Amino acid sequence: MDKQNLAHVADDYARSLTGTGPDHSMGLGWAAYKLHGKVFMLIGEVDGKSTVIVKADPIRAAILRGQFEEISPAHRMNKRHWLSIVAGKSITEALLHREIKESYLLVQASLPQKRIRNVGQPAHKSISRSQLQPLARRLATELPGVTHGRPFVEKLDVYKVVNKVFLIVTDDPGEPIITVKTEPDQIDTLCEQYENVTPGRYLDKHHWVSVEGGKGVTRELVEDLIKQSYQLALKAVPQRLKPRCKAAL
Repeated sequence: MDKQNLAHVADDYARSLTGTGPDHSMGLGWAAYKLHGKVFMLIGEVDGKSTVIVKADPIRAAILRGQFEEISPAHRMNKRHWLSIVAGKSITEALLHREIKESYLLVQASLPQKRIRNVGQPAHKSISRSQLQPLARRLATELPGVTHGRPFVEKLDVYKVVNKVFLIVTDDPGEPIITVKTEPDQIDTLCEQYENVTPGRYLDKHHWVSVEGGKGVTRELVEDLIKQSYQLALKAVPQRLKPRCKAAL
């Protein structure tokens, strides 16, 4: 991604998030994007380079700085909690969207619930423990190339794309959870932000999370997690075996 696209993509995506918009309260040359008065992203120039600054969990921030040379401690902000992103071959549109959304969610989580409900539109309603698994099953079976069965034990309903697992539904009244694949650097953030999200119960805890219905777990969150898990599993499927019909992800 080049420097012109970086600012354009970041601006477009930030404006698409509920209750946001830019102002210039951080000084000339800087666009500040806020959620209910709290900054979650800045766009400006540092040393002649177009720069996007976003909030991040300190552990996640350290991991990203180690992974990408285009990501560094943020200019003008707390360097443990904020990142600067500049254009480069490793910075994709998907990565930029992900980090902006993570920053937005971190700021959203810091707002009192009453204020969150008044941002732009009514807050998405949390789903209950009994609603979670039927929703997950329906969302999974709508995706191309998906099959499911019980290859491990009877109480685990395992969903695969081709032969790669992306969702496990636990049929146990005492533990009505789903388990999905995720990016390793997202696990700490998800577990800290949602009390009903924990490291995966059955599989590698560095790549999977388990989710139970309840406070903060919305239909939108479940849909995002299942679609991301499906896409991650699909990456390991040979091109010739991938479903021809693309999912609307």
